[in-house]
Amino acid sequence: MRKPDGNRTSFWIFSLVAPLLGCAVAGYLLSANAAESSNDTAAYGSQSNDESNDPVKRNGEIFVDWPQPQVALMFSGDMDGFLEPCGCAGLENQLGGLKRRHTLIKQLKTRGWPVVAMDMGGLVRRVGPQAEVKYRYALESLIKLGYDAIGFGARELRLSSDALLFVLANLDPANSPLISANVGLFGEDSPFSQKYKIVERGGKRIGVTSVLGRVHFEVVKNNENVTWIDPGKSLKKIMPALEGEKCDLLILLVHADPEEAKALAERFPQFHLIATTGGAEEPLNRAREIEGSLAQLIEVGQKGMYAIVMGVFNDPKQPFRFQRVPLDHRFEDSPEMQAALIAYQEELEGTGLDGLGITGVKNPAGVFVGSGVCADCHTEATDVFESTPHAHATETLLHLEPPRQFDPECLSCHVTGWNPQEYFPYASGYFGIKETPHLTGNGCENCHGPGGAHAAAEGGEEEVSEEALEQLRAAMRLKIVEGEGNMHGQPLGPVVKMCLECHDADNSPDFDFQEYWPQVEHVGKD
Repeated sequence: MRKPDGNRTSFWIFSLVAPLLGCAVAGYLLSANAAESSNDTAAYGSQSNDESNDPVKRNGEIFVDWPQPQVALMFSGDMDGFLEPCGCAGLENQLGGLKRRHTLIKQLKTRGWPVVAMDMGGLVRRVGPQAEVKYRYALESLIKLGYDAIGFGARELRLSSDALLFVLANLDPANSPLISANVGLFGEDSPFSQKYKIVERGGKRIGVTSVLGRVHFEVVKNNENVTWIDPGKSLKKIMPALEGEKCDLLILLVHADPEEAKALAERFPQFHLIATTGGAEEPLNRAREIEGSLAQLIEVGQKGMYAIVMGVFNDPKQPFRFQRVPLDHRFEDSPEMQAALIAYQEELEGTGLDGLGITGVKNPAGVFVGSGVCADCHTEATDVFESTPHAHATETLLHLEPPRQFDPECLSCHVTGWNPQEYFPYASGYFGIKETPHLTGNGCENCHGPGGAHAAAEGGEEEVSEEALEQLRAAMRLKIVEGEGNMHGQPLGPVVKMCLECHDADNSPDFDFQEYWPQVEHVGKD
């Protein structure tokens, strides 16, 4: 077997895809730059020294000409498991994350603005042990951020009943921000949430309730420990009591979609503001009027990339002001949330893949043997590979803060022999740096398929006919369709589809195959 060069950090070979992992390395390098420049980035629109990465120039100023509000209402939802900024394209190119959201809240309070923070739920998007751990950290983090009201999203209600009970039973019932008019956990009159909540702040009395929309009924109907009631019926039932609270503002949080939210606003005109999930990834930069209602509709976007702040003013001509806040790197990382993320990664490490219920699944295409085996015959392709970011894929995880080498959601595109979209390893895939060091990096076989049978036949370990040998070779080859790419009008062939399993919209939003491929282009055998 050919030994990798001592100055190279991984042993790979003929990885055909475009930089399946280049985004991760870029994310690491840019993260360092972002950390260095964050101290120069003040809140509320001041310019950074590096204009090329100035978040204000890129995403706009915020709270321009705002006077002091009586109350600042902050809305969020559909975090979808993104505890940190969305993607791996470099922190300066990313939006979101609890560290930045916490800094926003602290800055608003420092300005003397009374903040009421509300979230519509949707804290995770998957099921399984890791999602259960993540939900616990996400909910606890929102509570630490001072959220006053948090609704239930459909996906967290798909988590196991034991996991939900563990999380909810450890909340202080007197201070729990969980509310829902139409969802009950472990009974319709759940001990773990309130039907509505009254928040008094800035001299205002604010009533807030939440519903899980009909659009999500199919998701939760089979969970015997979740009681779901039609949103209209549940709101009709609680409205007399909520109106009896004599609030200055009534707010409805809807985990559904804008159409269902508008229908509820028309049916219940008592609400002044309706906030909803289920809209576009990038939310509108204004609130929408709702025909047949005096309420305004607020969309929050997806993946926690934005927060929406509605200022309440003692101004009959303009009682509300709207601000879409991009959670970019103008907001420094909150040390408290950084500590929470470190604890999350440490828990994943302590739990291990076995504890997370992650076991190897047999790959029907064969056995992974590692890129070092391929290097014996494919030396030129290996030389190309070792000069690309793919060769540093696993190393990248080790150098992040906190490190991510025990996080399955990161491993899936940073090692060899995992399913990149479902976050599980194949039986012969990577299981740890000590256990399977030959499978570090995003190797040849992630694109060309497991090479065990091909390598055994070529090396004489298995005797096969010439016809069978050629079939094995053919199975490893990939062919780029003429003009293939992922941009509009380009044919989306099998190679690009493979690239997009890691270079997806979440992790590599600027990926352009035709631009990236020349940087890693290689051929097969010398």
